Amino acid sequence: MKNIINNYKKTLTLASALVLGTLGSCSLDEEVYSIYTPETFYSNEKEVLSSLSGVYRNFAQITGMGAEYRTLELSADQVVVHGKIQGWWANNDFEQLMEHEWDATHAYIAGTWNTLFGTVGQANALIDALDASGLEGIEGPRAELQALRAFAYFYLVDLYGNVPIFTAPKVDPLNLPTQNTRAEVVDFIIAELEAALPNLPSQTEVGSEYYGRFTREAGYTLLATLYLNAEVYTGTSQWEKAIEYADMVINSGAYQLLPDYFDNFVHDNEENAEFIFGGIYTPNIPGGIGHPLVQKVLPGISGGLFGLPYTPQNGFGTRPSVYELYENQDDRKNMFLAYGPMKDPRNGEIVMVERIVPDNNSNLYREGTSTEGPVPYEIIPATGIRNQPMNAGIKWIKWGLDPNTNGGNASNDIAFFRYADVLLIKAEALARQGNFSEATTLVNDVRERSNASSLSTVTLEDILDERGRELAFELARRRDLIRFGQFNDAWEFKEASEPFRTLYPIPSTAIDANPNLQQNPGYQ
Repeated sequence: MKNIINNYKKTLTLASALVLGTLGSCSLDEEVYSIYTPETFYSNEKEVLSSLSGVYRNFAQITGMGAEYRTLELSADQVVVHGKIQGWWANNDFEQLMEHEWDATHAYIAGTWNTLFGTVGQANALIDALDASGLEGIEGPRAELQALRAFAYFYLVDLYGNVPIFTAPKVDPLNLPTQNTRAEVVDFIIAELEAALPNLPSQTEVGSEYYGRFTREAGYTLLATLYLNAEVYTGTSQWEKAIEYADMVINSGAYQLLPDYFDNFVHDNEENAEFIFGGIYTPNIPGGIGHPLVQKVLPGISGGLFGLPYTPQNGFGTRPSVYELYENQDDRKNMFLAYGPMKDPRNGEIVMVERIVPDNNSNLYREGTSTEGPVPYEIIPATGIRNQPMNAGIKWIKWGLDPNTNGGNASNDIAFFRYADVLLIKAEALARQGNFSEATTLVNDVRERSNASSLSTVTLEDILDERGRELAFELARRRDLIRFGQFNDAWEFKEASEPFRTLYPIPSTAIDANPNLQQNPGYQ
């Protein structure tokens, strides 16, 4: 049951109204008024819990293939958008991310900044209201808000580097925030999580009513991820700390690898034993939201392909090098629609069309009514990211088809953290300390689940490749490439780029609104 959204949706509007100010670029010098003051908003436990839903909803937005997903994925080497001959999916916002040619005016980079600082501002206001409420027993919800604010700051420090640490419920336009160093922001995240952890429940202590909310193990996983990247963020490696927090998740006994890799991604994947924390989607209830990951990926064949109530948009694909990472017997390779006749993922049958139309959607062949065909729908190699035929480029269906999809909005929950990631975090940290034997065991645990061959030993490059296979399209690839020093390398459809690209610029709109913000090197 997706109880968090079901329980919270009725008062989501009230929670949103409580946001008295955020650090979004358009709000730095703007005062937002609300009839709900910190002293009067909360009157009972139900209202406290309901107010959290707006913050959780922001995290669902991050995984939903909008600006945030695009900022996190398109600059790495897995997700790609092939602009089409007739102009569909062809625009500078996509191309600049894929070719590492963005600047401080980029719309998706600014949108991600606004979402993350909007989340910080919302959490600040709600924490302030909780503290002023006089209610007892608020330690748990307050800890959730602290942890979620820390998670938003994790993305901010990862993407933008030096950002302001801001915890007030509203912005004073006469005293605008100043930037903190990247190391200071990392220290803040750690301190916030350490303060929150004692008041967060373990996954072993809660039932389905807590599904979708931030647990103690989610905090451990965030800390393990932070420490895995500490050398990038602060200049000092923290491998032992990454192992320590990964072990806290492992030793909790709350999680395990699912027997079938794809059970993580089916439409009814809630409450599975591998899911630690992620975006929760309920498009078929009033006020609920869904995600369009399948809608935006599948080829745009008209005529009801796969029984979907919409024409897929044929936008997001991948590069040949991603497909080639997998052994042929690796079950995970089945997520791809690769070169050659396209097969229906439900039954493996070749999809037949009347004819292939390079500059538009092809029509499914229907026996007895079609006057052309049948011919197999053929997926061909893409030659770039511009002016491509409609059937060019490898596609992927990692999140399974939702038979109850509401328009293009599906209900598969999307994990920020899965147990497989924790095992690979520990494996990498061990390998970086020279313990390749134990690292190999952990990597093989992940590989064997998907019928990939066991490795006799692993290198660091093997671990990067395994993370690429296991966590493909799950928002981790950009920071993995940066940590391994490969983010600025050349790959298909991209030349080598400048070292400063490992950080995004502070959006120009944010700097215009707050002159205390200094631009990142390379973007001045």
